[in-house]
Amino acid sequence: MTGVTMEKRIAEQAVTADPSEQEEIASQGQVRFWNPAPGIAGDFDCAYLDGGMALPHVHEDWQFAVSALPSAVSIGAFRRYIARPDNVTVVHPYEAHTEHGIAGGPRRLWVLHVAPSVVNQLYRQSNGQAPRFASPVVHDGPSADTLRELLRNSLTGSLSGEDFITQALAWLLQMLQRHALGADTPRGPNSAQPSIERARAYLQAHATEPLLLSDLVGLAGVTTSHLVRSFSRKIGLPPKSYQTQLRLARARRLLSQGKPATWVAYECGFADQSHLSRRFKEFYGLTPGAFHSQYQIRPGITLTVGVDAA
Repeated sequence: MTGVTMEKRIAEQAVTADPSEQEEIASQGQVRFWNPAPGIAGDFDCAYLDGGMALPHVHEDWQFAVSALPSAVSIGAFRRYIARPDNVTVVHPYEAHTEHGIAGGPRRLWVLHVAPSVVNQLYRQSNGQAPRFASPVVHDGPSADTLRELLRNSLTGSLSGEDFITQALAWLLQMLQRHALGADTPRGPNSAQPSIERARAYLQAHATEPLLLSDLVGLAGVTTSHLVRSFSRKIGLPPKSYQTQLRLARARRLLSQGKPATWVAYECGFADQSHLSRRFKEFYGLTPGAFHSQYQIRPGITLTVGVDAA
């Protein structure tokens, strides 16, 4: 099945959902999230993203993606990489990143998110440590084609949940064996300073708690101006914005587990459900309610959506 045929099918297929939910989702752009193995495992989730440039964000999981068009992925503040359709892009957990098309074109991404526990277990079986990828762009045409086909087959419902997991694990193991490096391998030309890593680790461990910049300053052992400047340069976001992204990433995971949005908002440190909804839509291109509706629909039933994914 070609990319054009697949995109046409995504646009044409209807969904058996509440009409108000359909209208809300349709207004958000071409964004489709789904669970490839409902009721079997929660360690994988998938997405198809078609639209403009995404804002900088983070995920709790590993992200592996293939594009239908030449695109760019930016890691941190200044590291920008070009990816072609025969490349696989890899984003580490909690790594600030964004994706966008080239020269104003759209991004059309097939995305697989995998829980860190799965990736670590697979890699340690053959290597004994957690993996790293030296570059976010892996030049491996066969792996790119396999991942793209795997995600297409899952979305159309032509692949059962059990078969998806079997094939995804086989693909992932091969990817790790071919391209992953040891955990101490630096990512890109500018690995973070120890003081910045301490601040980042603290934010990850206390993402839902109120943030006092003075606490981070004391932990990092640097001045406030140095912390904010260096954190933004190395991580790609200021400390407070990075914490917001950590909260959104956690909210996304909890929503995918079927938790109600009101509970998720307070659990993740947002003032209320409205606050969560505004920020979630800003960075993921749809509201928590629309995301939940998409995620509950079994593969093979695809939402009718628009064209301006954020």
